[in-house]
Amino acid sequence: MIKRITSNFNRKRWNHLIVAILWLMTTGFFSKLICAQSPEVRELSLQSAQEYAVQYSYDIRRSQLDIQAAQKKVRETMLTGFPQVNSNMSYMNNLELATVLIPDFIGGNYDEKIPVQFGTQHNANVTFTLNQLVFNGSYLVGLKTSKIFRQLADQNYERTRLDILETVTNTYCLILVAEETEKILSSNIANLEKTHYEIRERYKEGFVAETDADLVQISVTTLKNSLQTVVRQKEVAYKLLKFQMGLDLSEQIVLTDQLEDILQQIDVSKAANTEFDLRQNIDYKLLETQEKLSEMALKNEKAQYFPAISAFYSFQWNAFRDAFTFLNFQERWFRTQVLGFNINIPIFRSGVQRAKVAQASIALEQVQTAKIQASQGLIVEAAGARSALYSAYENYLNTKENMGLAKRVYDVTLIKYNEGVASSLDLTQAHDKYLMAQSDHIQAMSGLLTAKNRLDRLNSNYQTLQAKDE
Repeated sequence: MIKRITSNFNRKRWNHLIVAILWLMTTGFFSKLICAQSPEVRELSLQSAQEYAVQYSYDIRRSQLDIQAAQKKVRETMLTGFPQVNSNMSYMNNLELATVLIPDFIGGNYDEKIPVQFGTQHNANVTFTLNQLVFNGSYLVGLKTSKIFRQLADQNYERTRLDILETVTNTYCLILVAEETEKILSSNIANLEKTHYEIRERYKEGFVAETDADLVQISVTTLKNSLQTVVRQKEVAYKLLKFQMGLDLSEQIVLTDQLEDILQQIDVSKAANTEFDLRQNIDYKLLETQEKLSEMALKNEKAQYFPAISAFYSFQWNAFRDAFTFLNFQERWFRTQVLGFNINIPIFRSGVQRAKVAQASIALEQVQTAKIQASQGLIVEAAGARSALYSAYENYLNTKENMGLAKRVYDVTLIKYNEGVASSLDLTQAHDKYLMAQSDHIQAMSGLLTAKNRLDRLNSNYQTLQAKDE
């Protein structure tokens, strides 16, 4: 009896254990299935967004392909000076041999001409030719030009990289500003709805006029419309950021940096006092490279006056048959070998080359003038960017102070209204001023971020990424 009870108890324990295991396996399976089906959300700080963009954005990919194309162009130009081997095979069937007239040597009548035909009906030849460039001024200039062209591709890549950093930073901060605006509007709507409810209750008790409640309701409706506009703009900004980074538009992302943290990291004094180095500016470097390319174009036109020398070697087999028996290798093929040089000496070109040299010289002068103009413009732009940063920072501080003052005025006015000292118009005006102060502060934050980002772009001063690249 005891054994039976014990066996029943053990059987129940095993049953419970099996059920528990099956439950854990089932819940684990379904939890994994749910996790697999739930979309993964990518968390992005400003730095991680920048790093991803400079690797996978569409513009970066195109610039990388441009660099590869430039590398192939350098190789193509270099290999044109290497030996070139060509082969040629030809077959000719003389359906009717050409007839020529010769004096009648056989009959001794030299004044008479007799028609004769020379050759065979079937002719074939196989030729191998080796060509080697010995000297060509354009080739030497082309080698230097192709290397400068590769340098131009690298600099275009760097400019694309900086442009992407600027646009991604702007869009990232734009989203943070939109989210901050959304928070402020939502908070204002909640406060106004609470005030509206209290006024409606007082109106029901006959303490205030209905127009007091209507004025507050108008403000609530206006803020809700503004909130919906900001929400839609934020959705578009998120898509724009994903597009700029090279992410799929359907991917879910969330920004981890806070707007206030980014603002606190801005050292206005250091950024504005950083001396602008024109020669380190990528746009100026591109102009210098364009100048070098124009110089090479001028040298190439001048090189057309120099002789061009090339050597060649030709090896040829010829076969002549009265019948098509070329596949019979027992019959003879006749060899020919030729070694020689070609020297092309330009003597007179009716002034065409001189006109080309003059055009290339003018083009070089145009590029040099554009470089001087652009360099002066960059210096002016850098000075303007520093001034804009100072002004944006001062505006940021002023609007922040004004927002605090407007908040205090609104709070005092609300207390006075509840005590019956202030009118509903006073309350509405105080709230409008507070809302305007908040809007001005948001615009000031956006302006400060944009000004700092623009100065960083001019100075190529995205230090975090530069340190990592080095």
